[in-house]
Amino acid sequence: MVDRNVVESIGTYQPLERRLLGSWKLPHIAKGILTWVPALNRYRLRRMTTGGSDSSRYCYSVWLRHLVILSQQGFKIDGAHVGELGPGDSIGTGLSALISGGARYVGLDVVPFSLKSNLKTIFRELVQLYTCREPIPDHVEYPRIYPRLDSYEFPNHLISQRSIETMRTEEICRELETGLHDGRHVCYRAPWSSPKEIMAESLDLIFSQAVLEHVDSIDETYRAMFAWLKSGGYASHVIDFSAHYLSPYWNGHWAYSDLEWKLVRGRREYLLNREPLSTHLNCAKRVGFEVVYIKKEYGSHALRVEDLSARFRDFENEDLKTKGVMVILRKP
Repeated sequence: MVDRNVVESIGTYQPLERRLLGSWKLPHIAKGILTWVPALNRYRLRRMTTGGSDSSRYCYSVWLRHLVILSQQGFKIDGAHVGELGPGDSIGTGLSALISGGARYVGLDVVPFSLKSNLKTIFRELVQLYTCREPIPDHVEYPRIYPRLDSYEFPNHLISQRSIETMRTEEICRELETGLHDGRHVCYRAPWSSPKEIMAESLDLIFSQAVLEHVDSIDETYRAMFAWLKSGGYASHVIDFSAHYLSPYWNGHWAYSDLEWKLVRGRREYLLNREPLSTHLNCAKRVGFEVVYIKKEYGSHALRVEDLSARFRDFENEDLKTKGVMVILRKP
């Protein structure tokens, strides 16, 4: 049973009259239905973006936050083979991993957003940021990027000047011009549909930023990540359990019935899987991962448990209040 005192103590819960509860759902249901109109769906596809990762400073900030916390768990970037799920509007975070000392990067996405970006420009801007050893853009510049760090100074102890100076900049630039399919340093697969896209036991790290909440098959994804990693390899993920733009309340996506949610999704390639933290942790442990680090963010301005759809009301207390998490897993 849910301990209502625990749940209600973590934020401002909003009691709503039943006649008002569904009113904010209607525009999102209507947008989902409109994706079944062919002309409107083609227009949607042309304008699709993920937001953020077409900025070199954003990518620099995301990658270095992962790297700083990973290093505290024993991960070393020098010579590492790095994979990323859902790089989004560019593979800038992966390029950032290469500049910081990684040997090879593989990016997997459902939609080939990154092919629209000026990757050479983003890459050269990233090189400049590293060369100048710029501080990590912080929560003032990017308030929605997690995790937050105790210090945003450039991590000199993790990235040597020599690794930046000896990086094969021109070779990587040439790869960025040739389609990214299977280069020596950079490989980009979009859309990807099979775990075989990455060779088993070939990666030292697989990471993602606000991606796993969109994955339809969570079990399959964790099994694939486990297979891709070498023994001792790491998985680092920031997962956003909020409603994104689909509700004025952070937990409002759990207020939609299954039918309403099907209408909201429409023909979208992905939306939210609406699974809580415990589902991810259980999947990770089931396939063999060890949880070596976890940092939660609790939500506020939330709907009451009574206002959620029936199948979400019996979530564990931690699931009900966890809005986001950074979790680091290790393959034994």
